[in-house]
Amino acid sequence: MDFSTPKSFRPLKTKLRRLVETELKPHDAAIEERGEIPAQALNAIRALGLFGSNTPQRYGGLGLDMLGNCLAIEEMARAHIAYFYTYSMNVHIASKGIELHGSEAQRQRWLPALASGRMIGCYALTEEGAGSDAAALQTTVVRRGDLYVLNGTKRYITNAPIADLFTIFAAHPDGSAKPKISAFVVEKDTPGPRIGKIIPMSGGRGAFHSEVFFEDLAVPLESRLGKEGDGFAIAMQCLDAGRINWAAYSVGAAQHLLDLATAHVLDRRQFGKPLATNQGIQWMLADMAAELHSARLACYEAAWRYDREPQHRASTAAMAKLIASEMVCRVADSTLQLFGGAGYRKDEPIERIWREVRAIRILEGTSEIMRHIVARDILRNSPPADIPISTTRGFKS
Repeated sequence: MDFSTPKSFRPLKTKLRRLVETELKPHDAAIEERGEIPAQALNAIRALGLFGSNTPQRYGGLGLDMLGNCLAIEEMARAHIAYFYTYSMNVHIASKGIELHGSEAQRQRWLPALASGRMIGCYALTEEGAGSDAAALQTTVVRRGDLYVLNGTKRYITNAPIADLFTIFAAHPDGSAKPKISAFVVEKDTPGPRIGKIIPMSGGRGAFHSEVFFEDLAVPLESRLGKEGDGFAIAMQCLDAGRINWAAYSVGAAQHLLDLATAHVLDRRQFGKPLATNQGIQWMLADMAAELHSARLACYEAAWRYDREPQHRASTAAMAKLIASEMVCRVADSTLQLFGGAGYRKDEPIERIWREVRAIRILEGTSEIMRHIVARDILRNSPPADIPISTTRGFKS
């Protein structure tokens, strides 16, 4: 890997830093108070092309590779997380299924609209009984002639209340313990989808997560992504991209926290001297920086391999998200500790970021599931000679 910033990304990095500092961060407090992103801020994100940062140029995106996409996310992580929730869905899990498995007609129809931000996408996989066990879907799909009919309920669906396009995963009921799953792309004006209550969360004000109900939702065959029964594989491939994106966000948020912590301990005086002169404080900063450095390398490697070694996407994406999400929570906690009472105040950013990053260890695959994926691949590829191969069956995908 070349660890220098790609020359092609440098002009965009300058624009991103200006966007974050002048057009996004000034609204952070207002988003937290009012629970919505100002239209002018979203329009600024659209104008810079971030709704399609990782989408190929032939479909209207910026065409950044995954590493360039991660570098852009790091910059965006310095502002309120609601921005990332809203635009990043279009970049990864709401569009990757179409990009990787859609027909050319589907790509031409939907990817340019998603990449420009004219359409907001969402990814309807999670259900009450299908969180970590993503294959345990109760939403059903039945084929009736030239139509598929979907019925069921999804939960915690990011962007659903503002979405124009849904990627929906549903199981074909056949009486088996693990029925096949298919994926469908459905526009909001199609009769059948109904948005349920918006679910309030501890962090992420300004982003929307809700229930979605599908009642006899009839869609044509051309709405299906890939082949019938390909849905679970499509869902996991979308999540591979999403997990790398969240690793990058964790790195960017942790860097922002470290910068805030460093400035604070240099400025704050106690017992007649700056906090930064205390060895214990210095060690806290060193630990934060070392963990951040390790997570950044894991993220960059996963991004680099995503574009070059598809066979390793799942494991490296899982490791990157595991390392980075756990790291940013520790960095947030240490930063709050360094700020003391000021860090716990609602009118300061530390407390908000501390709440926001906690969800990253849960969403798009918990840390426990990330460990499961990594362990599964270890055991699958190198089973110990003294352990019967049957003991690894539980790790098969």
